[in-house]
Amino acid sequence: MALVYPVLADAPEPDEDAEPDFAELAADLSDNWLVEIAVSEDGDDACFGPLTARAAWDLAVELDDRQPDWTIAVVPLHAAGTADELVELFEE
Repeated sequence: MALVYPVLADAPEPDEDAEPDFAELAADLSDNWLVEIAVSEDGDDACFGPLTARAAWDLAVELDDRQPDWTIAVVPLHAAGTADELVELFEE
């Protein structure tokens, strides 16, 4: 599986069957999300969105189920703040 998605550094390890907390992702990072797909090393890639956190996650999981060799990333479309503020979000 090459599914990449953000998590908070200090978040406890979720249970194996736990659903992601989409409200927390939206509140902490962005209301709008993108699904980025890298199909090959030749630059064949695409980006889909904006989507809600839940819609982006669902699309990424479905794509990963069908094409496990692709690298699929779920990323925030916009995160307000300066570069220092964004770095601080991930270092806390």
